[in-house]
Amino acid sequence: MVDEKGLDPAIADQIWEYVQLKGGREIVTLLQEKPEVIANESAKAGLEDMALLCTYLDTFDVLPSLSIDMSLARGLDYYTGVIYEVVTEGSAPPIPSAETAQKDKREKKPKKSADPEEDRSNDPTLGVGSVAAGGRYDELVGMFSGKAIPCVGISFGVDRIYSITKARNTTAAIRKTEVDVFVMAFGGGPEFTGLLAERMAVAKTLWDAGINAEYTWKAKPKWQKEFQVSEKSGIPWAVILGDDELRQGKIKIKELGLDKDHPEKDGVLVEKADLVKELRERLARVKAELPDRTVEA
Repeated sequence: MVDEKGLDPAIADQIWEYVQLKGGREIVTLLQEKPEVIANESAKAGLEDMALLCTYLDTFDVLPSLSIDMSLARGLDYYTGVIYEVVTEGSAPPIPSAETAQKDKREKKPKKSADPEEDRSNDPTLGVGSVAAGGRYDELVGMFSGKAIPCVGISFGVDRIYSITKARNTTAAIRKTEVDVFVMAFGGGPEFTGLLAERMAVAKTLWDAGINAEYTWKAKPKWQKEFQVSEKSGIPWAVILGDDELRQGKIKIKELGLDKDHPEKDGVLVEKADLVKELRERLARVKAELPDRTVEA
């Protein structure tokens, strides 16, 4: 700040005092009590916005998740109010001890960025960095429209969010769809109709019962292809219709992805009238066993 920006050393020292402030709502209160802040209308207005933000966050019971960091400075210069970044808990490396920090400081100097206004969302000291960031930019639209429009926005680091989600779900079943049941038909030969109308009727029954189900629109789909699509999508259950089974008033339920030696590898026949009940019991059991099962966006 002194050598490159030409600031008076006393001013640089005062800025250094401010940028070290980090905490919760008490930081806003502390700053609002400082005489030099009270005398600055711009600073007063900014802190009033921060105090209002804290009030709103408290209303939503998320104030404990807020960290006010006076060293935060985003690289773009069009922000006119609050700026923010989202850092996931545990994504940052552990805070080193004072002894370790001094040792690191002696052994290596921090690399200087080629861009003096580099966005802090790429700061390697924050682990993966921020996963989302943004702020208020009331004057940006007015630069092009001639009319001041209040604006606030946020951008998301999709790659970073995906990396964190993947790392945190190593033991959970990550699915690509919300569908729980795939309705299919089993059969072959020229006499096989594909049972499209029957599959549609079963799917509607499941939908009416609040069960996420799906079926292929093809009249005579290949059952091998249906199994491949279901397993690739991570759909946990299949409801399989067959001519012989339907004549007996039965439908087969099959859990996909079972080991070849599992006793229910080939599925279980149930009464057609009990289909919804049987599926609900099985879905509830899987949910209890895998409470962290998530759907991949």
